[in-house]
Amino acid sequence: MARSCGLGWVAAGVFGVAALLAGAAAARADEPRPGEPKKEEPKKDDRPPAASDEAAKQAIARFDMDFRTSDMGKRMNALASLVRTRNDLVTDRLGKLLAHPEPEIRMAVVMVMADMKHNPEKAGEILRLMMASGKEKEDEVMLNVMLSLGNLVHVKAIDDMGEVILKHGNVFVKIEGLKAYAKMKDRAALLPILDLWLVNPQGYSWEGGEVTVDTGAPGTEDQEAAEAAYKQKYGNQQRHGAPPTMLKTYIQQIVKTVHELTGVKMENPSDLMRWMVEHEAELPFKLPGKVKTTLKEWEERAAKRKKDKEKK
Repeated sequence: MARSCGLGWVAAGVFGVAALLAGAAAARADEPRPGEPKKEEPKKDDRPPAASDEAAKQAIARFDMDFRTSDMGKRMNALASLVRTRNDLVTDRLGKLLAHPEPEIRMAVVMVMADMKHNPEKAGEILRLMMASGKEKEDEVMLNVMLSLGNLVHVKAIDDMGEVILKHGNVFVKIEGLKAYAKMKDRAALLPILDLWLVNPQGYSWEGGEVTVDTGAPGTEDQEAAEAAYKQKYGNQQRHGAPPTMLKTYIQQIVKTVHELTGVKMENPSDLMRWMVEHEAELPFKLPGKVKTTLKEWEERAAKRKKDKEKK
């Protein structure tokens, strides 16, 4: 039983029974009746407070003066100082820098944009529009766009991210996008993830074990051939000395992200399509008819192949 700080021990004793009875009655009133869903606790807003517009204007004026230098180190320091003042005016100023001709500046801005968490929707939307425009050609910049969108949990970018991940030629951008989906924890991402997985439906592998599955997908299911083809396309990509990326690394990230979003470890797109059909009522989107038809086709092919193998 909570005591009011202004009351002494005697007063607390006098009013104690009444408070206890009132509290118990309130608790019973808040409890759901049998069969009723439990009331959800309101989400706590843990956003940092925004600075005043006046403070933001002063910070922007200092930044504009310090940023005039050609010294990249001083420019980065100016950016670091600017983002200490969280305000929508500062976010807008950062947004204008996303068109800067130097990729180092654009990448730095994309990274610090994730710090504008006083209003993550605004920062995230600026990054979404930049990404969706198709104007950014630097892989490292786009990779960090994915990273910041994930840190900002900007779920409105899910569909546009799916388009970029699907079409982008750099596997590290694809993987960072999948990691961002996992951070967002929004099942709306399952649809674009399925589209990604359907492009490469082969099994996946990990240290100490190999898994090769017959998905029922048309064409070859030979994992070694699939990895060889993938390595030929992406194998020369390196990032900070990283070894050539194989198909299995990309597929593993798909599996990890799907597990984060569904709580289920899946091995192939058929598993995901089956799960989506079984949980259709829980999905935040209308399940496209192609999911059920594709699943049916793949299951029929897998069953036919299994039957053919048994005959041999």
